[in-house]
Amino acid sequence: MSKILIVNDDGIDSPLLLALVSSFQRLGEVVVAAPRYEQSWVGKCMSRFKDVDVIERKDLPCEAYSISGSPADCVNLALGHLLHEKPLCVVSGINVGHNAGLAYILSSGTVGAALEGALHDIPSFAASLGLDRGDYDRLKDNPQALGKALGAKAALAATLLTDFAEKTMVSGEPSYGVVHKLNFPFAPIDKDTPIVRSNPARTEAGSFFTQTGNAYSFTYRELAENAPAVPTDRDTLKAGHISYSRLDFSQLGRIV
Repeated sequence: MSKILIVNDDGIDSPLLLALVSSFQRLGEVVVAAPRYEQSWVGKCMSRFKDVDVIERKDLPCEAYSISGSPADCVNLALGHLLHEKPLCVVSGINVGHNAGLAYILSSGTVGAALEGALHDIPSFAASLGLDRGDYDRLKDNPQALGKALGAKAALAATLLTDFAEKTMVSGEPSYGVVHKLNFPFAPIDKDTPIVRSNPARTEAGSFFTQTGNAYSFTYRELAENAPAVPTDRDTLKAGHISYSRLDFSQLGRIV
């Protein structure tokens, strides 16, 4: 049976990771390689100046490894040392909160992990789920406080992503450098919610740091859009639909 590698930048104990494990098990043997702790906003960074350790976890419903590195570290290490064969696909998520807009995309550990898989020429998917502020803060404070309604929504999102991934892989399209990014909206979804191909919004980030004396601490701020191309991923989410962006990093800087 083919293996499927799953990673989650919110950490191996993220409750939204388990929804993916359950759903993707119908396509193959799932292996989880995920950061020991949350690694949001780290993009595709690699641990150049520290050692990374691996601890096998026996309490998950599949083969699983807790890794003291970044999401991209987890994928690279798993592909080189843990799987012993090329997986069917790499799946990153489900992220707690959306990853819509270019400023988010290029900072996202969820996308960074999927990109690492794509650079190994493996079909790679990144999924995120929009949440209201209350649910977001609750899950960040207590990963086990998923609740019945949000758990059902995560399970449905995982099923829709699994179906989408299966169709994409059957199509045989090139996988090198390509990240298939899906964002599920805060609004209710069902099995018929449209998946709309969307351009990443041209978001601008101001300073994310607040000064206190000589120290500067990270402070999240909403992003502004600059001359957005329509439809954007943010527009699609606001409409209550699932946004899909095909991010082809193999085309960066290419002379047309």
